Amino acid sequence: MPPTIAAKVPNTITAPPADDPPRRKRVLLLTHRFPYPPNRGDRIRSYNLMRVLAEHFDVTLACPHDEPITDEHFRHVDQICRQTITAPTGNERWLRAGGSVLRGRSLTEGLFHHAKISSEIRKLQRSRPFDAVLVFCSGMFRYIDGNDFTGTPIVVDLVDVDSMKWEQLARESRLLKRPIYAWEANRVKRLEQRIARRADAITLVSDDEANAFRGRVTTKSPIIGVSNGVDTDYFRPRPATSPGEDGSRDASGEQRDARNAVEPSDVNRERTDNEPSDPNSRLSPLETRNSASHSPLVAPRSRLIFTGVLDYPPNVEGMRWFCNDILPGLRERLDVELQIVGRRPNQVVRRLGELEGVTLIGEVPDVRPYLLGADIAVSPLKLARGIQNKVLEAMASGLPVITTSQSAEGIDAESGEQFIIADSVGEWQDSIHDLFSDAGKREGLGRQARQLVVDQYSWSARLDRIIQLLRHSSSARASR
Repeated sequence: MPPTIAAKVPNTITAPPADDPPRRKRVLLLTHRFPYPPNRGDRIRSYNLMRVLAEHFDVTLACPHDEPITDEHFRHVDQICRQTITAPTGNERWLRAGGSVLRGRSLTEGLFHHAKISSEIRKLQRSRPFDAVLVFCSGMFRYIDGNDFTGTPIVVDLVDVDSMKWEQLARESRLLKRPIYAWEANRVKRLEQRIARRADAITLVSDDEANAFRGRVTTKSPIIGVSNGVDTDYFRPRPATSPGEDGSRDASGEQRDARNAVEPSDVNRERTDNEPSDPNSRLSPLETRNSASHSPLVAPRSRLIFTGVLDYPPNVEGMRWFCNDILPGLRERLDVELQIVGRRPNQVVRRLGELEGVTLIGEVPDVRPYLLGADIAVSPLKLARGIQNKVLEAMASGLPVITTSQSAEGIDAESGEQFIIADSVGEWQDSIHDLFSDAGKREGLGRQARQLVVDQYSWSARLDRIIQLLRHSSSARASR
């Protein structure tokens, strides 16, 4: 299938030339997936980058896609961008990955490369050079790593230090996989050094990630932490009404009337980390049964919630650890249930859903009722780099959150004030027990979490630094 190209034609201009507004700068945005709908962590960041970028520049989006794109989704993106270039990765991506390896590059670069997209990009650049390029993730850098983009300002949003993630996988995986992961870590590290030499500026998802990257490369370009944001209008606490009508639990832990909770039918847009590409998409029998039979608003005495993409290895391993090591001892002290909500549960997660005290909900059209029906959100990830959207979204919803140190990375909060950090089995069990024993502490933690997110984590505020980097880089190059 050839790349799909759609260009918006501006309305006819009737004002005299002297009254025309200044020409908006043209920016090429490269993302490794089609950024809509924003239903997983990387798409949430890339979608909001696209959206905020388009408020300031004329954006050309170029990306491969590994899932079908509906006409509705394409129209949504086309309303934001001046032009869109995309093509399916298909099964041939593994052949491209092999070819990338033979050429001395990483598997990652081959998986996301598509020759026809590359050809269209070069054609546009040669006919009318872009004012700047924003590359999202290291795997997309190959598209502009050539002579055609010499002299064009380039900002790369690495998000995470991918080579460190591969190194960690090499240390912690089974013996047969370790050499593969170690090999990929070395190739990606070489790619990151090439990016550091070429890019005008580099951003990552947190100051910690930026510091880690700074210690691994040699460059004079600025390396800056730019954390994720959250839509605080979309993720919000249930409106408080009269006592007993807000869905909260009383001191005994019993569920009150939850008539004011947000229902999925209230939602007309797809903006959560766990929504399917299409709210009417087919669910597996397991997911359909669980979603229908387990209302988010009818709870046992105590409810925990985890949200995330359920075939993503860090999420899977985090859930395995929580369900096997933390939950059994906790249930000896509390009548507690864990709900697991998210897309594409793999076999490991499905087996966890059969354990006592665990309910696998699976894919849902709207995650918010499940957040609002829970008492505490958990994020027990041990392998995590960069800021976790699931944590920010739960905090924005006014939920108390318990998280590991790794999953808390990049969020400027204090443990015990806006969330609670727990790293050992005992710390997790004690923290959950203590919160369930103190309704006032739960409410206070959730209230302060919400306030922190509202004050510091709106998308426009968070991404303004990238906008300024693009403006500065393009102006500096133009003045040379």
